[in-house]
Amino acid sequence: METKPWETSEHREISVHDPSIYSFIDDSGEETFYVFGTHIAQAKSHDLVTWEVPNETEYENMEDNLIFGNTAENLAETFEWSGHDDADSAGGFNLWAPDIIWNPDFKWANGDTGAFQMYYSASSTWRRSSIATLVAPHIEGPYTYVDTIIYSGFSQEDGRDGSDRNINYHGTNIAELIDQGIVEEFNPKWTKTLGREYNTDYAPNAIDPTVFLDENEDLWLVYGSWSGGIYLLPLNPDTGTPIYPGTDGETADGRIIDRYFGTKLSGGHHQSGEGPYIHYNADTGYYYLWVTYGGLNRDGGYNMRLFRSENVDGSYLDFNGNDGIIDWGDVNDSFGIKLMGNYIIDGLKGIGYKAPGHNSVLVDSNNNWFNVFHVRFNTNNEMHRLRVHQMYYTDSGWPITLPYRYSGVLVEPIEQASNEVAGTYQWVDHGNTTTGDMIVNQKIILSEDGQITGDYSGNYELTADGQIQLIIEDEPFDGVIVKQVDEFEQPRIVIAAIGQNNQTVWGIQLKNE
Repeated sequence: METKPWETSEHREISVHDPSIYSFIDDSGEETFYVFGTHIAQAKSHDLVTWEVPNETEYENMEDNLIFGNTAENLAETFEWSGHDDADSAGGFNLWAPDIIWNPDFKWANGDTGAFQMYYSASSTWRRSSIATLVAPHIEGPYTYVDTIIYSGFSQEDGRDGSDRNINYHGTNIAELIDQGIVEEFNPKWTKTLGREYNTDYAPNAIDPTVFLDENEDLWLVYGSWSGGIYLLPLNPDTGTPIYPGTDGETADGRIIDRYFGTKLSGGHHQSGEGPYIHYNADTGYYYLWVTYGGLNRDGGYNMRLFRSENVDGSYLDFNGNDGIIDWGDVNDSFGIKLMGNYIIDGLKGIGYKAPGHNSVLVDSNNNWFNVFHVRFNTNNEMHRLRVHQMYYTDSGWPITLPYRYSGVLVEPIEQASNEVAGTYQWVDHGNTTTGDMIVNQKIILSEDGQITGDYSGNYELTADGQIQLIIEDEPFDGVIVKQVDEFEQPRIVIAAIGQNNQTVWGIQLKNE
């Protein structure tokens, strides 16, 4: 496959929806950050601030593009199921949320090993989707199609779903897997209404794939959106294709292991939850799972949630020790630390953030952690932009996303004995609900003797450099206190903490108050 070279222009503001970030270090030791997104968007950067963009708009080159070449031809096998330019994908906008990794064990037909392996999803209705994988010798491509590995939206009987194409499961890889003895017979839980309809209470939507390495360098794929929730599958390192469980089972803590879809991590009963991302931190010994709740539009309440686990296959628990599994009658807002909602704070350039979500995570070569996501704004349109925010760890091992976008200046921890902390703070409580409303900010005053007054009362203590513990209205908060540069490149003392209601709170020290 031949694709075009990356002829780029430089921008600070770019549009990459559902961004997946990857750090590539060349033979000279130079680190380049690549970001890939929905509808074939991509960019690269050397500093996470200025981006080299090969397209002038997000949606160019749908048929002849940098990554896939001629999309309709090269991805034809995927589109046989998921559709191309039909139903909800009219116009060809049907490729979603790619993710990439270097797989040193991938075996090419000529015997060579090692490839950049990309996973992407294709969809033409809200449930008829598929996930496929491609490989390339270089991160910029060209990418060669390998296989379509997970399907959703199928029925056991003949049927239609938004187009003229049959959704019988024989159009997926399931029938072949059953014939080969890899997966036992068709699972009746996958469908309902006498096999004519896909069961979105139980089975996932096959989109939003993320590939990652565990602590033993083994490959895994986490994926899913709404419907039956988020699922996990181990991957064969030689091919990057799933190792399907084959038979149904149950984890030690009672979660589903489906013969085809894998181990369930969170969600279910068609409640919101999409864009899963898992990253392991050897320093803390935890796997961290990020999932986004809500609707992706400006007023949809999109918001990122955070869980963690000591084991790659879970359970993934929130601050209160609850997993994200949704049983009938549960509300998903009860589970997962809400990292940020819709906010406008002092130090932004007059535009509020709305619907931040579908994030990936970057750990750069200096072990700095960043949350990479797209965001919309409190304007009258659905414009979205890429955002990179630094994260900082609490003493209890939670990575907290800080309020200002990264400007090239890393945060500095406030020293435990600092006399800079006392002052008036804009106080932002992100709560734990999914809402399209803007947060109403409050004010608090931190005094030199450790007291908190203002709109809330309590006390605080600097427990170590960069670490703070707060009691606010009798609720404990575990947090960090750092100096961060705002959008005017002015240093601000910032508090970021999480509480027992799974909410994140921010304090922005106000100047001249």
